[in-house]
Amino acid sequence: MRRGMLLWVALAMLAAGCSLRDQRSTLYVEPRTGSPVVYIHPLQNTFDEASVGVLPFSVPENVPPAQGVQVAALFKDVLLGKRAFPVVRQLGQGYGDLDEALARGKAAKVDLVLAGRVNYALAATELGGGRVSVSVRLLNVRSGNTVWYIEQAIDQPMDYPDMGMWGRLVDSFGVPKVRPSTGAPPVPNMLAKIAVDMAEVMAGARMVNR
Repeated sequence: MRRGMLLWVALAMLAAGCSLRDQRSTLYVEPRTGSPVVYIHPLQNTFDEASVGVLPFSVPENVPPAQGVQVAALFKDVLLGKRAFPVVRQLGQGYGDLDEALARGKAAKVDLVLAGRVNYALAATELGGGRVSVSVRLLNVRSGNTVWYIEQAIDQPMDYPDMGMWGRLVDSFGVPKVRPSTGAPPVPNMLAKIAVDMAEVMAGARMVNR
């Protein structure tokens, strides 16, 4: 009788441990959203009627240049959607330095040109670990001055498995859990979040949604 009671207590504790562990496990690791850091901004909103040309983004060496074109398309769509500027066009040619970026803007006959860079973009594993950093510089084509200079980074923390004694005990009595697909890769979602935050800042927002 006593051995039977002990067995039932052990099974109950094991079931409780499995339940607690399921609650702690995270199938999608929520990124830590960093706020946009504004280094340069206009003192007055004198560019609300300006036209903007978005150049292909510079990307790290390990990233195909075509990805820079896709990031530029994302920023163009978000800037238009947020109504940061009335006219936003995507420019097809890349640039080497800021002087060349200004030349591209003059040739396209826009008021402002957006020269952006993906500083790093690290893909995540099923345990998380994605990281993205972007910087953009909005230049006045006529004067050559920088109107906006903004940076933002988003990190996705790692969701390491529980390697404690209790966690290992639970694993020893159960079938190893296979993490299902979490849907879309986190890096494009992070880039979209950064584009939205920066567009809201350029549109005049003092704070962005977290």
